[in-house]
Amino acid sequence: MEQCSCGHSDSRAVLDVREMAPRVRHPKIFDTFDRLAPGEAFILVNDHDPKPLFYQFQAERAGAFRWQYLEEGPETWRVEIARPTAAIRPGRTVGDVVRDIPGAREVMEKMGVNHCCGAGLTLREAAAAAGVPLEDLLDALTEPEKARP
Repeated sequence: MEQCSCGHSDSRAVLDVREMAPRVRHPKIFDTFDRLAPGEAFILVNDHDPKPLFYQFQAERAGAFRWQYLEEGPETWRVEIARPTAAIRPGRTVGDVVRDIPGAREVMEKMGVNHCCGAGLTLREAAAAAGVPLEDLLDALTEPEKARP
């Protein structure tokens, strides 16, 4: 955990790789990232700009990470690396959404969207088949309390 100058502590884990051998840094960083739950993040502390690591993340975890510089040198770089929550896009299949998003099955049941036999349909197709506006379905999956009975 990190603590700022005002005394507030930050619950994000901190991974300081400055004292690690260069050959173990990237594997340790990816292991730390892979252990994150959706919505969690950690702060990487490094002694140089980790831009090559960013490119490696783009190649190996495209679309599955968020990268934000918190401090950019000249002696210390701090980067927040996060695993975003699963994106709910209209082109995702019903089956994938039900598998990946807690509470999605219940939302679809409430809205009359076929989540069983229609598991291979995209959200767009399933919403249309149920006569449910796509935006209403996406909103309800994002915020389950919006699901209409």
